[in-house]
Amino acid sequence: MVNTRKYIFPTSFTPELHLRCRLYSASGSKPRQANMLMRCSNRSRSAQRFPVVEGLLNYAAVQPYVHNCFVTLREGRHTYQFCVFFKRHRHLGVNPLLSSVEHIFRGDAVVMRIGVGGDSVVNMRGRDNALADFVMHQ
Repeated sequence: MVNTRKYIFPTSFTPELHLRCRLYSASGSKPRQANMLMRCSNRSRSAQRFPVVEGLLNYAAVQPYVHNCFVTLREGRHTYQFCVFFKRHRHLGVNPLLSSVEHIFRGDAVVMRIGVGGDSVVNMRGRDNALADFVMHQ
């Protein structure tokens, strides 16, 4: 799988903030909203935000890297874009939130909303949790 993530290494000058996301943990009984650390390219409001997903996903010793993909959901005339980060490995625990009778998913997943400009992640709000649940069960 291709990893399209960019990394900003922490320095004393790197702006950081926390944004809401949807976490599907293999050890959880239901999906939950979580706060994810972001590193920003600069201090302006329009700066690109780069998620630090490794802080939320478990089992770094089994699989240290994180996959990501982009999903576009169209509902009527509205278009929603999400970025899904996940770990998948046969030695990770079964995720009952994302598994079905036909398909077993092993590992954790996190969903973040992409902003209207399509270049950066933004806070999840309103119906975004329900839309993220819909996306993850397709």
